[in-house]
Amino acid sequence: MIDTETIGKIIKKLRVDKNLTQETLAEKIDISTNYLSKVERGLSKLNVEAFLKMAEVLSFSLQDFGIEASQPSVNNDRQKLLERILAIPEKDTALYMQTLDFVEQLINKARK
Repeated sequence: MIDTETIGKIIKKLRVDKNLTQETLAEKIDISTNYLSKVERGLSKLNVEAFLKMAEVLSFSLQDFGIEASQPSVNNDRQKLLERILAIPEKDTALYMQTLDFVEQLINKARK
């Protein structure tokens, strides 16, 4: 898996390539400039919702992060799941997050 510092560098490069300031990008994806700065420096991780918004604004894909569908470390089901997550409409992201949180709670209870 790619470390947070590498992810941050890639995000910064994609942002700069689109001629966006940190302030502009942060506003577009509804996070603070300080948080975006920490992400770009590898000090913080983006949550899924912010990552998906950023993917839309910066027009990037998993391939921009060196994640290829043919990588042996990503099995077919995981790849399908990633593709479905990236295809979620922005307006539905919160609902999907709530549903995923609920399912995760059920799985954790079942494992106990």
